[in-house]
Amino acid sequence: MFNYKPKRQISLLLSTLSFLSIFAVNLSADHHQSQVIFHTYDDNDLFQFKSKALLETIVGTTNQITGKIIVHPDDVTKDLQATFEIDLASIKTGIKMRDEHLREQYLETKKFPKAILTIEKIIKVEEKERKEERKTSQKLENGKSAYVDAEGLLKLHGVEKRITLKGVKVTYLKGSKELEAGYMFGDLLKIDGNFSLKLSDFKIKVPQFLVLKLSEEIQIEISILATTVAPKKKSEKE
Repeated sequence: MFNYKPKRQISLLLSTLSFLSIFAVNLSADHHQSQVIFHTYDDNDLFQFKSKALLETIVGTTNQITGKIIVHPDDVTKDLQATFEIDLASIKTGIKMRDEHLREQYLETKKFPKAILTIEKIIKVEEKERKEERKTSQKLENGKSAYVDAEGLLKLHGVEKRITLKGVKVTYLKGSKELEAGYMFGDLLKIDGNFSLKLSDFKIKVPQFLVLKLSEEIQIEISILATTVAPKKKSEKE
């Protein structure tokens, strides 16, 4: 009834197996994305320090932040690379003379113009909204936020110091027409975090007459928006 020869049957079998193998590889590639690169770009990015002393609270801010984040969408803890550079000479405190003293006498920005924060790895991922205990997804999920603990290196005033960042909020938004309507293009990654540092750890000396106005421990806040696609310039939006 059947006229297939043994060799022909074997050939058909091998062809079928080969097709299934290629299909499985392509299907796997669709579900396991490679690394994605995000770049900072937003004028609303924020680097802020706050010094609470006995007589005064000093707040300094800048939006001059450049950075790059390389992450696996399927697992944010895998081979993460993130670096941010803050232009210290652009920090403003609201008083011009104080800004000049900050740049010239304390931060010495002509010699050390930038602070560089490098995130080397994520050591914990959780969702604080969840009350029940269960494993938190390590994927980037559209419209959701996760809180991560990370380890990294801070280079400031010529000194490098290892630091741990706790409870950093990471929010992922997949590119959409709604975002493009607000001139936000590509997939977005929003990062909000804070930590503290001691000036003496970075060899930043505070003159004695400023001790009552400037605290030894400084609170740092960072808010960054990064995208996979370079945004249009303001002139292109109009």
